Amino acid sequence: MRTTRIELEGSAGHVTIERKRGDTKIRIDSVIREPKRTDQVWKTWEIDARIDDEALFKIADEVQRRCEGKPGSNSMIHDYYREMQRFQG
Repeated sequence: MRTTRIELEGSAGHVTIERKRGDTKIRIDSVIREPKRTDQVWKTWEIDARIDDEALFKIADEVQRRCEGKPGSNSMIHDYYREMQRFQG
């Protein structure tokens, strides 16, 4: 069994993470539900599936903030990071 797509939702927005079979890229689409004037409403990342853990954690940090609307604790960021790790490799 393999996960090819997952959607995560927080109080401020949601994210879709997907990697199609045979693809070497992970696509991450993030949307903020009620953006402030300075917010980027939609953000997309296309990253190499072999991304290192440190770089993936930095993206997870931003994804967490976009979904929850505020910086999270290290454990909150790790929740997003663990889900994103499913697509590495």
